[in-house]
Amino acid sequence: MTRRIVAGAVAVVLLTVGLLALRWPVYLPEFDPWGVQVKCGSGFSADLAQATFAGAADRCQHALAARRIWAIPVAALGWLVIIALVLPLLRPQDVSSPI
Repeated sequence: MTRRIVAGAVAVVLLTVGLLALRWPVYLPEFDPWGVQVKCGSGFSADLAQATFAGAADRCQHALAARRIWAIPVAALGWLVIIALVLPLLRPQDVSSPI
């Protein structure tokens, strides 16, 4: 029982970290002509307007891909562990009468 609780807690943390990483904005370590750090969007959607103007659209696409490469598998792993822990609880129990 303790293993299932620990696995469930780890799965929730993995899912949360993965989804937050996808939601958190992706920035490049460079600045546009006005001194504003170049924002690429988030793991869910790209916003390349500022990056295109700054000439950094390719680097933004690479940064977004790098974020998605690790964040999506982390979130998916957490979700799969949660499903694996919940499915046995949803199966009907065999209620055999001893008569």
